[in-house]
Amino acid sequence: MNQYDFQQTLNKYLSDQHTQEEEDFVLEYFQNNPMEDSAVFENEKEVIGKRIQTKLFRTTFGKPLILRSIPWLAAAASVLIAIGVWVFVQNDPAEIVANADLISGKGLMEFRNTSDKPQNVTLEDGSIVTLKKNSSLSFPGHFGEKNRQVYLHGEAFFEIKRNTAKPFIVYSGDLVTKVLGTSFNIKSYDKSTSVEVRVKTGRVSVYEGNESRSKTKNGVILTPNQKIVFDKKSRKMEFSIVENPSLLIPAGETEHGFTFSEVPVKSVFASLEKSYGIDIVLENDTADTCLFTGDLNGLTLFQQLDLICKSANISYESRGTALFVQGAGCINE
Repeated sequence: MNQYDFQQTLNKYLSDQHTQEEEDFVLEYFQNNPMEDSAVFENEKEVIGKRIQTKLFRTTFGKPLILRSIPWLAAAASVLIAIGVWVFVQNDPAEIVANADLISGKGLMEFRNTSDKPQNVTLEDGSIVTLKKNSSLSFPGHFGEKNRQVYLHGEAFFEIKRNTAKPFIVYSGDLVTKVLGTSFNIKSYDKSTSVEVRVKTGRVSVYEGNESRSKTKNGVILTPNQKIVFDKKSRKMEFSIVENPSLLIPAGETEHGFTFSEVPVKSVFASLEKSYGIDIVLENDTADTCLFTGDLNGLTLFQQLDLICKSANISYESRGTALFVQGAGCINE
């Protein structure tokens, strides 16, 4: 096909008067000939890119999840052809995979979840991000040699593939969350007055990201069942235990499990510490002689603590990321 015939075919495609054969030809041509090297005007690139993008999502995901390019090269044309991105559904339509190995350039892709259900985004390193409603995730098509950087607006749960050579870094407003490999949740909506980070497994470093290059940063290390709430206005961080701690070690792997019969309260607390990874500090020895009998299976940590403390005439309170136990105990019983 000579240049004249090619331009005629392209014009028919752009005016939506093409046949299926002509559409296939145009798509194949630009897959083999990047648009930046082709004799195509910028406005034509944009039209082609947007049309391909619309068709791609109509035939795969429908409307809930939107992928758009963030100004790089021409515009939306870079989404599929010029940059070489390919996106497909894997088993479940909600499972989205972006193969960034084919991407060139320095731009970002953005996934926006406008559905009512969480959507899974699988990154090139195998990490999975569960994007919550009204949230978006931006990331480069190909991670750099030193780190893996993404940008979150809204809320998402991250399951990160461990790579000690490439830390995974999440920018969420004024906070930066840095990990090697772990699972955690970040809630950072633009209109919210705070940012929240909570850890399920592993260790996470959280610190302010808009400070100067000073070696001293406002930040903390979070471990499982811990969370931090950062107030955007006051710049303060509140460090605490999550509302419903999850088991880190199955109850059956502790010395007594969660079924106790005449077991010292001190030993019961030790089992809970091991199972949840949360420090339980006995501030006095009044409970040392107390014994506990009961089945704590199926209860949350705080329900378990309420039952134990009621039986031993003691109480507990949460301070930061530890639990402190005090009270008269059962010495006089």
